[in-house]
Amino acid sequence: MALVWMPLALVNTTWTVWRAIRAYESLRSGACKLGVLERFGVDPADFHDLIMLLPAPPAFGRIWPWLWLAVPLGVLGTWLHHTVWDHMGLWLLGGLKERRGFRTSLVAEAEALRIAAVGTLLGFLGYLPVLGVVLALPLLLLDAYLWLFRGFALAARHRCELWRGIAATVVHAVLLGCFVLALFTLVLFMVRMAA
Repeated sequence: MALVWMPLALVNTTWTVWRAIRAYESLRSGACKLGVLERFGVDPADFHDLIMLLPAPPAFGRIWPWLWLAVPLGVLGTWLHHTVWDHMGLWLLGGLKERRGFRTSLVAEAEALRIAAVGTLLGFLGYLPVLGVVLALPLLLLDAYLWLFRGFALAARHRCELWRGIAATVVHAVLLGCFVLALFTLVLFMVRMAA
């Protein structure tokens, strides 16, 4: 898993960090249109004032050496994160009948993430100027399939029904979505309170 996923993750993370720094710089300079915030009751001028209180972005040259440490830790963290949540989802759905342990889920996730590296490779097409917009929906569907693909690996390794393995990854996704929505709501609430 590490030999396949690590180099792709390093390239993807480097490119993503570079783009994030550029996006943050344009957000601070006021070049981004923030009209969508008005729909959530946030004044774009107040949001811009809040952004200006944040520090300037660091130079990319100062960050990229740290990626050599952050990316392997991130890959390991992602592997363990997926394993814990998918294993818990499988347990909640009664898929651990044969009493196969956590190690079985670790192996299943490693196999699935090795294949999911293909999705990372194809995801680079999304960065192409015109082709990226055209391929946005197919790449999103591929991401969803690769998310569910872990369920196939879980079901095969734990020798349970396929629907239980796939549903375990869906439980994981639903919980993740709830946490993201709660964080988004909290941030909106904080921005409105700061105004």
